[in-house]
Amino acid sequence: MIISLSNKVISQEYVVRISKRAKYMRLTVSLDKGLVVVVPKSVNKFQRDTLVQNFVQSKADWINNAIQKLQGKPQGHRNISSCPLPAQVELPAIKQTLLINYVSDGDLSSLRLSYINETQLDINGNTKDKKQVFSLLEQFLKQYAYYYLEQRLHYWSEQLNLPYRRLTVRAQKTRWGSCSSQKNINLNYRLLFINTALLDYIIIHELVHTIHMNHSKAFWDYVESIMPDARIRDKQVNDIAHKLPCWVYYKSLL
Repeated sequence: MIISLSNKVISQEYVVRISKRAKYMRLTVSLDKGLVVVVPKSVNKFQRDTLVQNFVQSKADWINNAIQKLQGKPQGHRNISSCPLPAQVELPAIKQTLLINYVSDGDLSSLRLSYINETQLDINGNTKDKKQVFSLLEQFLKQYAYYYLEQRLHYWSEQLNLPYRRLTVRAQKTRWGSCSSQKNINLNYRLLFINTALLDYIIIHELVHTIHMNHSKAFWDYVESIMPDARIRDKQVNDIAHKLPCWVYYKSLL
């Protein structure tokens, strides 16, 4: 179950996981699984939704701090001014490096990004406005990522005979990807910043969610039947998240 909140945890989604072993409700946050609420199986299922929502709301400060810590961890930057403008964008997933040419043309009211070719971007205008530069790069990379991620997702969908309905590429705060009960798959544009092996793991992970909407034993058995080292990759993908450039998490630095 995925629920959107409109309170202090702005637009934050969470997944509820029922546990036989858990004695108390608890929270976990990771870039792979996002915000997870672990709920003891003993909790009355008719009261569960209300109890979980109240619990999440009561932990709003902790959740926000955990997310900011997770996002701010890659370079240890505390504010946007300490995060430098990138000279290039390295995209290991597709084996590309885009060099960035900054041109301050005197027009302080606008900022423009031009895709010159597969090796160069031009950013013209008020290049001192880091927030807008980072935002522009994010917007471009979400569109750029769609082309490559859709191809890879389609490939694995065909290989595994696991159809999906629609792909959306986003800049999700705490998740690499997600899959809805309607088999709509969301992938994070930041997947371009990890290597191809880990990208394939995330895609396979989400495709298996089209038939197993949880992280049960059946889910992991299925994933590992395709990719025996899946759990190792699961750990690696979270470890590498902390090494991404600070600007890809610029919103947490504002």
